[in-house]
Amino acid sequence: MEQSYWETENPVEVDTGRNVLRYFPEARKLHISKNGWTDKRTGEHKMGKTVALDLDAVASTPAAISILKQVVKSLEK
Repeated sequence: MEQSYWETENPVEVDTGRNVLRYFPEARKLHISKNGWTDKRTGEHKMGKTVALDLDAVASTPAAISILKQVVKSLEK
Protein backbone atom coordinates (compact mmCIF):
# COMPACT_ATOMS: atom_id res chain seq x y z
CA MET A 1 0.00 0.00 0.00
CA GLU A 2 1.42 3.35 -1.04
CA GLN A 3 1.77 6.03 1.63
CA SER A 4 0.21 9.47 1.23
CA TYR A 5 2.39 12.55 0.76
CA TRP A 6 1.48 13.93 4.21
CA GLU A 7 2.84 10.71 5.72
CA THR A 8 6.15 10.76 3.82
CA GLU A 9 6.98 14.43 3.19
CA ASN A 10 8.02 16.85 5.94
CA PRO A 11 6.14 20.09 5.31
CA VAL A 12 7.23 23.66 5.90
CA GLU A 13 4.93 24.55 8.78
CA VAL A 14 3.80 27.81 10.35
CA ASP A 15 1.38 28.25 13.24
CA THR A 16 -0.24 31.70 13.16
CA GLY A 17 -2.01 31.24 16.47
CA ARG A 18 -5.34 30.91 14.66
CA ASN A 19 -4.39 28.64 11.78
CA VAL A 20 -1.66 26.22 10.84
CA LEU A 21 -0.22 26.32 7.32
CA ARG A 22 1.65 23.29 5.99
CA TYR A 23 3.38 23.52 2.63
CA PHE A 24 4.38 20.28 0.90
CA PRO A 25 6.65 21.45 -1.94
CA GLU A 26 7.25 18.01 -3.48
CA ALA A 27 3.53 17.17 -3.55
CA ARG A 28 2.64 20.77 -4.53
CA LYS A 29 -0.02 21.06 -1.83
CA LEU A 30 -0.80 23.72 0.76
CA HIS A 31 -2.83 22.71 3.82
CA ILE A 32 -4.62 25.33 5.89
CA SER A 33 -5.97 24.08 9.21
CA LYS A 34 -7.87 25.44 12.16
CA ASN A 35 -6.06 25.11 15.48
CA GLY A 36 -5.65 21.60 16.77
CA TRP A 37 -7.12 20.29 19.99
CA THR A 38 -6.44 17.68 22.63
CA ASP A 39 -8.85 14.80 23.17
CA LYS A 40 -9.78 14.95 26.86
CA ARG A 41 -10.30 11.19 27.07
CA THR A 42 -7.07 10.01 25.46
CA GLY A 43 -4.80 13.08 25.71
CA GLU A 44 -4.07 12.67 22.00
CA HIS A 45 -3.45 15.84 19.97
CA LYS A 46 -5.82 16.13 17.00
CA MET A 47 -5.38 18.28 13.92
CA GLY A 48 -8.05 20.92 13.29
CA LYS A 49 -10.25 20.89 10.22
CA THR A 50 -8.05 21.14 7.15
CA VAL A 51 -8.41 22.24 3.55
CA ALA A 52 -5.79 21.20 0.99
CA LEU A 53 -5.02 23.52 -1.91
CA ASP A 54 -3.75 21.70 -5.01
CA LEU A 55 -1.09 24.06 -6.33
CA ASP A 56 -0.95 22.36 -9.76
CA ALA A 57 -4.65 23.12 -10.20
CA VAL A 58 -4.06 26.73 -9.12
CA ALA A 59 -1.08 27.07 -11.48
CA SER A 60 -3.24 26.00 -14.43
CA THR A 61 -6.04 28.46 -13.62
CA PRO A 62 -5.19 32.13 -14.30
CA ALA A 63 -8.15 33.39 -12.26
CA ALA A 64 -6.95 31.41 -9.22
CA ILE A 65 -3.43 32.81 -9.60
CA SER A 66 -4.91 36.32 -9.77
CA ILE A 67 -6.85 35.79 -6.53
CA LEU A 68 -3.79 34.47 -4.71
CA LYS A 69 -1.72 37.43 -5.92
CA GLN A 70 -4.42 39.80 -4.59
CA VAL A 71 -4.36 38.03 -1.22
CA VAL A 72 -0.56 38.18 -0.93
CA LYS A 73 -0.51 41.84 -2.01
CA SER A 74 -3.10 42.72 0.66
CA LEU A 75 -0.94 40.98 3.31
CA GLU A 76 2.19 42.92 2.34
CA LYS A 77 0.65 46.32 3.12
